[in-house]
Formats: sequence, structure tokens, C-alpha cells
Amino acid sequence: MQHPYVPNLAQLQLLGELNYRRLGKLVRGYEEDDAWHFTIHTAGQQSHLSLELTEESRFTAQLTLTFSPQISVKLPFNSDLVMTVRLYHDVGIAEITDGHRHYQGAYPYPNDDMHHRDEKFRLNQQLSDLLELCLKHGHRMTDLPNIQFA
Repeated sequence: MQHPYVPNLAQLQLLGELNYRRLGKLVRGYEEDDAWHFTIHTAGQQSHLSLELTEESRFTAQLTLTFSPQISVKLPFNSDLVMTVRLYHDVGIAEITDGHRHYQGAYPYPNDDMHHRDEKFRLNQQLSDLLELCLKHGHRMTDLPNIQFA
């Protein structure tokens, strides 16, 4: 008999708090902007990560995160990853939404939408991985030297 998946709420909340802090580090010093662009260099691979503020209120904000790996091979599909991130300033948490609804903490499996049982945690972990990658290997596009060729 298969046991139902029970989300670990403490782990999910900790991940949301850490992602909120990571986002804070990425925009530090440029909080008044409404878009932040980074280039990421790792092991011969170059990627771009952009954050765009799409909504803002007193207690919440919504960002669109776009991650674009620069792939030398032409793929038959768009390799860009786009996420909607909701920030809750009063509790210091960031989580993935799809822009108009929140993901459920658990899904029955299998399901018609092909969600993992722990879809919400996996998406927020992917956000964590992208933000960490940008913090470790990223450079703000406005911080790059302006190279002019003669």
C-alpha cells in the first residue's frame, strides 16, 4: 500500500526564507531598480539570469525570473526557464507561483498535469539552485566593464 506524501512544512518554509535572503543579496545596492540582469560563467558555459519586478505592494512583490543558458547546439525547443516568484516582505519568504495561483503542497500521483508529489518543494529548490549559481558565479550586467573597441 502506498503512503500519502506529507510535505515537510518546516523544510519548505526554511527554503522560502533562504530564497528571500538570496534575492536580497542579488539586488542589494540596486533596490530602487525594477529589473536586474546578470551574466553567469561556469565551466565554459555562459548564461543570463534576469529578475523583473512585475507587481509591488506594501507587504508583497512579484518578480519574473528568466534564466537563459547560451547553448551552442541549436535545440528544437526554447531552453529559457521562466518562473514567477512571490515575495512576502512581512515574513521574509519567497516562493514560486505561476503568476495567478500558488502550487499545492502535495499532489496525488499520478495526476493529469504530471506534477510531482512534492512539486512545490522541487520548484522552490530549483529557484534556490539558480539563485545560488548566480550568487557564486554571476556578475551584474551593469557592473561589467564597458569595453570599447577602437
